Amino acid sequence: MTAALIAAYMLKDAGSLSLVPPGATEPDAVGREFWLHLSAYSAWVATVLLIPAYLFALSPDRVPDWRAFWTTSYLAYIIHLAISAFGFFGGDFAWMTNSSRVSAFWPGMVLALWWGLDVALSRRAGGWITVQRVGVHLMAFVLFFGGSAVMGELLTIRVIGAVLLGVALIAVIRWLSLRRAGAEAS
Repeated sequence: MTAALIAAYMLKDAGSLSLVPPGATEPDAVGREFWLHLSAYSAWVATVLLIPAYLFALSPDRVPDWRAFWTTSYLAYIIHLAISAFGFFGGDFAWMTNSSRVSAFWPGMVLALWWGLDVALSRRAGGWITVQRVGVHLMAFVLFFGGSAVMGELLTIRVIGAVLLGVALIAVIRWLSLRRAGAEAS
């Protein structure tokens, strides 16, 4: 997050992020360039931290590494939401919920709550906890992949999103092959 803060400050005037949001004709970030960059870079931090979380999540020896990356990515996401809500949008709820800059406001809020619950339950597994964990991982993947690889303004975040997809696919393939090998051994 420190690197995101430094990058946001150093690049706020570089014009790397558009002041005109998708689908708009007028700039809406004039005077808020630093907050726009910090919001974007903090989301990138959360996305980058999801990559090892997904890599370790489906491995048989996942426990400590998976939890550390999953929890840290969640904290980065919460910081991103706070920066967006109170820094960029200045606490203006109507602007937040109606801005074309925010592509999935309500799903993002559901994810924040659900992910927080999963972090609190991260030392437990089995039954409904596993079912909800799969659900929150899928929701996080869809929102982060969509926000980075699909909707990302810069090549950098699109590449990060593509890496997230690749790692998620590798993790699922690895998990399936381990399950298949376990079934054949029994």
